[in-house]
Amino acid sequence: MSDNQQQRQLPYQRAWGKIPWAYHAMCREIRRHLKRRGWALWELDDAAGWQDGYAGKALNPATPSGRMVGYDMLDLAFTALAGRGYRVLIVPADFKADLRRAADRAAIYGLLDEQEATEAEHVANMIDLAAYTRKVPKIAEV
Repeated sequence: MSDNQQQRQLPYQRAWGKIPWAYHAMCREIRRHLKRRGWALWELDDAAGWQDGYAGKALNPATPSGRMVGYDMLDLAFTALAGRGYRVLIVPADFKADLRRAADRAAIYGLLDEQEATEAEHVANMIDLAAYTRKVPKIAEV
């Protein structure tokens, strides 16, 4: 580029600090699964049903062409990588686990069981609400 040409300025670029920590964590998990499978970004695009080049934008939101995708698009990526039966587990930052130890594996499965019990209780409450008030919960509307 010569000195008299102006550099193209994009109207908006997110700083890393402006992107939610949860989004960083989900992108990191998607990249970890891509590496484990040996997939390139275009293969994720194809498997998730995204348009060409979208994975590069979604996984790099702080770049000039980056995007923060919605949860529906993240669901497509996780489903493409892990199948329909994936589970998301949130653990405290100070939780240390060595998966070679049976006690640590049991602790992780305990957290997953607790999460599923909480979710099942939430669904049961929505069913009760719908049965007694004749209102359809918003999550059940299509």
